[in-house]
Amino acid sequence: MNGLTRSAVADFLSRVDGAPAGTGAAPGGVDDVLADLAGLGLAPGDAVVLCLANGVALLRVQFASLLLGLVPLAVPPSTPWQRVRALAGHVGAGVVVTTRLTGTGPCASVGGAFAVPTGHPTTPYRPGEILLSTSGTSGMFSACVHRVSSLLHNARLHAAATGITAGDTLLVNLPLYYSYALVAQAFAAYLTSARLVLDGPPFSPVAYRDAITTHGVTHSSVTPTIARQLLAAPAFLPRGLRTLAVGGDRLAPAEVADLLAARPAGELYLTYGLTEAGPRVSTLAAHAEPAHRYGSVGRTLPGVRGSLREVRDGVGELLVESDTVLLRRVGESSGRVLLAPRTIATGDAFSLDDGYLTFHGRLSDFVVLRGEKVSLNTVRQAAHAIPGVVHCLPEVVDEDGTHVLDVHLSVTASPPGGEKALRRLLNSQLLPAERPRAVFISTADPETFRK
Repeated sequence: MNGLTRSAVADFLSRVDGAPAGTGAAPGGVDDVLADLAGLGLAPGDAVVLCLANGVALLRVQFASLLLGLVPLAVPPSTPWQRVRALAGHVGAGVVVTTRLTGTGPCASVGGAFAVPTGHPTTPYRPGEILLSTSGTSGMFSACVHRVSSLLHNARLHAAATGITAGDTLLVNLPLYYSYALVAQAFAAYLTSARLVLDGPPFSPVAYRDAITTHGVTHSSVTPTIARQLLAAPAFLPRGLRTLAVGGDRLAPAEVADLLAARPAGELYLTYGLTEAGPRVSTLAAHAEPAHRYGSVGRTLPGVRGSLREVRDGVGELLVESDTVLLRRVGESSGRVLLAPRTIATGDAFSLDDGYLTFHGRLSDFVVLRGEKVSLNTVRQAAHAIPGVVHCLPEVVDEDGTHVLDVHLSVTASPPGGEKALRRLLNSQLLPAERPRAVFISTADPETFRK
């Protein structure tokens, strides 16, 4: 159905070490979780939202859901409950699995967590499909529908491109509820029989060094933000680490050179991808390339075709054609990404040189704040849900080289409590990375503004 088997999943989970302290999830085995999920009375193709800490319990429930033909959507555990429930309604999920006490009454147990009914009607999906959050690029109430089999195929391509083998130990300190860690690390470990070590988030250079040393980690994937933290404290980048992969926002060529110099005998891979692509698109083996290629994210993976449209001065929007792109998007959508079956528009500006892709910036309506992708459309949606707010203008401000977010709100009348009350209402619907540094309030002119 989707390339997963119970015995292979059980073997994979036996090779996973580590879970965040205090998650509240009982260890249990995959058979126990399968029985718990089967007891909920869900049918194959039913969606279920997983709001669990980034650890073994999340992987266990996610893989068990897929084995039963359910269609899971994992979301950050810090997501406000009101937003979790609203998202469940948009994607058609009747159950949320969470460790939170939501006050909704008696709930069934699933692997030490609770199965909380949402009250929403279910949307039928196909067994073998999975829902993935779009890492903040498409607003708070949308998700991508993928085939599990295509994600496994993408994981196999990524593993080959970055040299992951059964002898490797992979460190996961990125969120498993986003596609990079789930596909490029967890699914890659499942396919290659590599060992998986879970440690975080949040990221700490000291904890990173200790995890690599303690567990004998050979392969680590990080974001550019984490890579810069390691460059600022090179003592915490162990030389024994064989492979470092960097995916996400762009690294400057000088930073690539510094990473190579810090690990002269190590391998360094720069990768590009996005959830809609399933997710990895290209890879550069920087340690095997000349310095003039350090600004590139390499060539596309086998079977993936990249092309440019609306090219000006050699730069255009990257289109990706691949067997691993999303099937469709569900929930609220901020734009048409799927141009045709197997083809998406990335919203990112690139140039192409002899097949090498070089990233030039984002075209879509999101920014990188505190190392995470943040959709400005999500911030607007949250603000417009507050009574009295008729206009929201997010403003990205450069503060000593770091991007921070200010939000300007036009309101029909200043609420009791002023800026503090509005900030509290806004933050209650936003993830930590989405929350603004400051909120500024002005009174809307009813004669000139229409909502």
